[in-house]
Amino acid sequence: MPDFKTNQRGIVHLLLILLIAAVVGVGIFLFATGKIKLPFGQKSPKVELKTEYKNPFDKKTQFVNPFQKYKNPFVVNK
Repeated sequence: MPDFKTNQRGIVHLLLILLIAAVVGVGIFLFATGKIKLPFGQKSPKVELKTEYKNPFDKKTQFVNPFQKYKNPFVVNK
């Protein structure tokens, strides 16, 4: 006579396998219909880089601290 617990464990494993198969099937269906897109298959947007920079502010109106003494690090005093 078969053991009831063994038979019950087999049914639980079968239901678990069917649940996993259903989730994978739904995922494949959504991917095939285009509702889900995988991130590694997409192309990245192209942005043109500009090497030229123009200061958008008027130089006459920019703040200059009159109390600060600027030292140029590239000029060596002898």
